[in-house]
Amino acid sequence: MFIIFFMDKEKEIKTQDFVADFYENIRHSRSYARKFHDYWFSEMVKRVVPRGLALDAGCGTGEMMEFLKNRGYKNFVGYDISFNMLSHAKKRAESLVCADAENLPFADTSFDIIYGRSILHHLQDVPKALREASRVLKPGGDVVFVETNKTFINDLPRRLMKHGDHFSEDHKNFKDSDLLSMMKKEFEIKNVNYFGYIGYTLLGFPDMLDIYRFIPLKKIFTPLLINIDKVLSRTPIVKRLSFCIIIEAKKR
Repeated sequence: MFIIFFMDKEKEIKTQDFVADFYENIRHSRSYARKFHDYWFSEMVKRVVPRGLALDAGCGTGEMMEFLKNRGYKNFVGYDISFNMLSHAKKRAESLVCADAENLPFADTSFDIIYGRSILHHLQDVPKALREASRVLKPGGDVVFVETNKTFINDLPRRLMKHGDHFSEDHKNFKDSDLLSMMKKEFEIKNVNYFGYIGYTLLGFPDMLDIYRFIPLKKIFTPLLINIDKVLSRTPIVKRLSFCIIIEAKKR
């Protein structure tokens, strides 16, 4: 079911409407990219196992909800600012809302868990969105956010990519300390993990950079790259050079 909530975010809506077809037809249709994104979803879900009613914040074309449904969990709601994203997501889920993260159309304490994969760095007012997430979350409820992690390695590539048509002017690259500082105002931080290295760049985004299509023996190299990313995420010093950060937190 779709509930339309009007917002004054025209540029971001236009951008997300544009990239939705790329997500559907390229990013999540390549077998190697799907394997990487399933690994990404599993890294989020293993930190907070679904229970009660879950919210997929910025659900995009619905792949995380499909991941949850395929593993027997069906009690979730997804929202996104882009109606075109949701037009694809409706193939995978039923409870969908067109909404703005900074003005959520949900009652207080509606959800037990919020999963937010790469949503905060697209927003104009991140602290407001975090307050809204806290408002709709039950006391003691959990959040898992995966967000950008600004380092000297990824800062320039992200600056260059921002000039393309896949990103609006609101797109951000957070320093981990800045993001954690904002989150601590609303949540108790439980765990922080670093995520996304070689596999992230080669496998995850064929709609923007697909040099991996030229690599032979993908059935061998795809799991190998994912395993390399796992090792790097546990390697002291090196792990902090990741493209992303996974934050598990709890509402006080």
